[in-house]
Amino acid sequence: MKLVAALATAGLLFGSAGCFDQSKNESRKAQKEGMQAYKDRQYETAIERFKKATEKWPENHMAYYMLAGSYIGKKAWGDAADAMAKAVQIAPEQGMYNMVYGYTLYEKAVWAAKEEQARKEEKKPDQVVPDLTSVNFEKALQHLQEATKLNPELWRAHYYIGRIYRDTGKSKEAAEEFSKAIESNPPEVAPYVGLTELYRSWDYTDQAVAVAELGVANVPEGIENFTDLYYVLGMGYNDKRMDDKAIDAFTKALDIGRDNHKARFQRGQVYFRKGDYEKARKDFEDFGKSGGAALEFAKQMANKMLMDIQMKLSPPGGGAEKLSPEEAVKQGKNG
Repeated sequence: MKLVAALATAGLLFGSAGCFDQSKNESRKAQKEGMQAYKDRQYETAIERFKKATEKWPENHMAYYMLAGSYIGKKAWGDAADAMAKAVQIAPEQGMYNMVYGYTLYEKAVWAAKEEQARKEEKKPDQVVPDLTSVNFEKALQHLQEATKLNPELWRAHYYIGRIYRDTGKSKEAAEEFSKAIESNPPEVAPYVGLTELYRSWDYTDQAVAVAELGVANVPEGIENFTDLYYVLGMGYNDKRMDDKAIDAFTKALDIGRDNHKARFQRGQVYFRKGDYEKARKDFEDFGKSGGAALEFAKQMANKMLMDIQMKLSPPGGGAEKLSPEEAVKQGKNG
């Protein structure tokens, strides 16, 4: 009887192992399908597949990681953070998991602050700039710092630590973290922009220009948001009153990203300072057509400068439009 019982138990165990292997295979199959959907930016399909992968094999931390990536693609930060919590729980030794968990927690907190501010101002979340100094980023910071301990080369972890320090008023610590991110030679714009803006806020203009120029040299031009690098470079040149270089940088920013409305507005101001009122007027007029409630104050400034330009181009007492020196010479030759 004992032998029969032992054989039965063995059979049960072997059967369970077979079922487990089948579940893992089904999980991997769903994960592979999800990865293809993710590559095609079919995030809803990817989410459905990755969820199935985790249902078939609850310890499949890679599926949770990719599930979070799909939610990130939709900017569903809360769902992304929940998925990464599972991945970190299963494989806490993975630096990448801690990093992604940390920055999804950060983005979740920022979005919540935007929603709260938007309710107060009766606007949409994308139209407000919330005060982040009192937001609790402790858990996000904890996992980001753990990520850098596990893998010091994770530049994005350093970058998000820098953002948390910047948002909570710790500018010196933020600069140190942005610098660490840049030392890892990231193929992305954000750390260079973050450090440049900090240097500009301290009136360290030469350092700001140097960081922005390094970014332009090191980051591949096709990278997303590359236009922002030329924008902050233009702002650095603008601070130094290097007008021609500023105009060139703002123009490159606009060549890369036509919707970089800030670059158009700033270029218009530099043209105005140089006395090139026609080009300034064109930039201000185009800027006035751009959308977004966040630009309203700048639009008011642009309208004021348009009135100033009109006054400068109109002779006292009305009459014909004031001629530029070049136009006056041409008219003299033809007259």
